[in-house]
Amino acid sequence: MSGPKKKKILVMLATGKSNLWDELILKEEIKFLRSHYGNVDITICTYNEKNHLLHDMQDLHFISYFPNNIIAKFPQNIWYFIRNIIAIYSSDILIIGGGGIIFDNEPGVSFSTLLWQWLFRVKVARISWTLLLFWGISLEVTQVQNKLALKWLFVPGDFIIVRDTRSKWLLEALEVPCVVMDDIAFLYEPDAWVHALPWAKKRVWISVRGGFLEGTEEAVPQIYDYLVAEGYEPVFLVFSTEGEIEQNDSLYIKQLMAGRTYNVTKTIDQTLNVFPFLYASIAMRFHAGVLSCVHETPCIHMSYGPKTDELINLLEAEHLAIKPNELTLESFQNMWHNLVNRYDAERSRLQERNAYIKKNLKHQLETL
Repeated sequence: MSGPKKKKILVMLATGKSNLWDELILKEEIKFLRSHYGNVDITICTYNEKNHLLHDMQDLHFISYFPNNIIAKFPQNIWYFIRNIIAIYSSDILIIGGGGIIFDNEPGVSFSTLLWQWLFRVKVARISWTLLLFWGISLEVTQVQNKLALKWLFVPGDFIIVRDTRSKWLLEALEVPCVVMDDIAFLYEPDAWVHALPWAKKRVWISVRGGFLEGTEEAVPQIYDYLVAEGYEPVFLVFSTEGEIEQNDSLYIKQLMAGRTYNVTKTIDQTLNVFPFLYASIAMRFHAGVLSCVHETPCIHMSYGPKTDELINLLEAEHLAIKPNELTLESFQNMWHNLVNRYDAERSRLQERNAYIKKNLKHQLETL
């Protein structure tokens, strides 16, 4: 006698693009789905099925997104197109997100292209009567015409979870109800809790984001040299290794540090593995701040938009935040001295915030 039919879940977010942010969200979503719902059949849409953080998980299925490098792989994209429709049609639940699925505030990214791609997937789901869940999404949309265009993607009755109040206000202005929930990456549990030994060089991680340091980029190598002179070991940690310079941390760091010798991680796996050994961090990317919190590593934040502003508020770290357009060596030195002098207090504050955020997030997830 056969048992109950497995629920078929299709997950869509920007995975397979060598972006630590999206891969970490995916990993925590899969862990939650399996722990909360038990025996489920999970398929993941990806741009590269070998590029992820799920190698320790079994019984997962991967299919390629449509479109995926359509100019170079046009014949394959015909199959990707058909396969995407079949996967959505045959799934019980389509999960979209988390992370930023559609935005118009980043250089080199087309809002209209993102919109039509998600419209295609959502319309297939609606026609197929596949349950839609937008999970932990962020909507960084600034232009009025683009905000109005979101009415084609989201409709009243959708189950929508956003991760920031700006996205909630935007959807509510379009009369689309939603709820706010903290980013699921906050549930990440490090494998090791090893911190720099008192007699060892103290590693300080630096995360930067292309396209948002115009006019202040020269401060970054100055800060790097200052930390070396003070006896620290600065390391640039890359969160994304694909795309144009605005999205690709490796290319952007190479440009910033041209002609210099510097320490940098090469892959997103390396970046994740370095975190437990850090003394402190300088975080510009959103998930750099999240990982600093879960590792309880004191951090100076550089906010480049509403989502990072809200993260700083959540972490109660306004006293350790610098705006990118105000970044100078002097402003950093003042904040760095503040962090070092209050190091133990900052560690304690992060321990409290980490415990609170995790507890609240787990409670929210129990309602799903």
